[in-house]
Amino acid sequence: MISGEIASSPRRAIPFRRYMELCLYHPRWGYYRREGTKIGREGDYYTSSHVGDLFGRVMSDVIEEMRRFFLPRRRWMLVEVGAGDGRLMEQMIRGLWEKGIGREELVCCLVETSPYHRRLQESRLQSAPYPLRWADRISDLPGGMPAVVVSNELLDAFPVHRIRMREGRLREIYVTRRDGRFFEVDGPLSTDALRDYVRRFGLRLEEGQQAEVNLDARDWIAEVGNWLDEGFVITVDYGGDTEEVSGPARPQGTLRCFSRHRVHGDPYRAPGEEDLTSDVNFEALRAWGEEAGLKPLLCTTQGDWLVRSGILNYLQDHQNPDPFSEVARRNRAVRQLILPGGMGDIFKVLIQWKGEGRPTLRGMNEKEAG
Repeated sequence: MISGEIASSPRRAIPFRRYMELCLYHPRWGYYRREGTKIGREGDYYTSSHVGDLFGRVMSDVIEEMRRFFLPRRRWMLVEVGAGDGRLMEQMIRGLWEKGIGREELVCCLVETSPYHRRLQESRLQSAPYPLRWADRISDLPGGMPAVVVSNELLDAFPVHRIRMREGRLREIYVTRRDGRFFEVDGPLSTDALRDYVRRFGLRLEEGQQAEVNLDARDWIAEVGNWLDEGFVITVDYGGDTEEVSGPARPQGTLRCFSRHRVHGDPYRAPGEEDLTSDVNFEALRAWGEEAGLKPLLCTTQGDWLVRSGILNYLQDHQNPDPFSEVARRNRAVRQLILPGGMGDIFKVLIQWKGEGRPTLRGMNEKEAG
């Protein structure tokens, strides 16, 4: 499949972005299109929603606060893009229902292109108290209602261009095949948008240094902003600003592969059978969002945001010596989600708003609220 496309291309090579797209999203052979568990203990990686149910509960607390800015209009939408096995949506729905938000007020929507994951979501959410809708793209959903759009570890799995500084010239990494193996070769930039990105965000690549450019994230946030009439966008993912994801400390970039909870750096080892990801440039995401009418309200670490949003209220004192008791496991989950050196600072949270004024949320500090 990949070899055939390489052989038929004029250069006998394809941009790495296309290679990654085929590995992850080919309709038949792509990693995210294949049957099989990908998330959790039996899969290749964990997400925050798989560390108990606290992440989803705090998310529902935040969303319930956001929903107050939509009143007195009664009907609004909760949209999750790339909902995986549906666990986070299930947790958010449970939390909102327990807060007394009625069926007549809320429509829950899942944007999902994988038939396999859509079946998992339908099965998990079959008893949901709210109306459910599915769509392939957010722009396929009906507009006109205020909405909260959530994504959790979505953008890191978008296919990325990879660029490299070679003899003082900016080059793009292509993939070719010889003697039954994939190889990287340098070539000209496949789109002027790559040079524009480098200039706009001030990338200063040293000789031989590589970096990823996620133009698909630019297109995605533009689509979200153009679709959304009024509401919030919550993006949770790993990454940072330009210097963090593309500075001298990242000479090989941030691309990595996940398989059975092990991480390695060879994207050609098992194409279509492993998850390929790269860090998200939140500086670029904020800038692109503003072009689509999305005002940034806050951007911080997951741990900082969860603490500000009240996760410590879920900690409980207990005398039970059993480390597997419900309270002990919940307290461990709080620590796992917020402590530095792990999920607490690896993941970042960006909240954007489209609408009049500038809402103040509990999770914002004085500078952000000002």
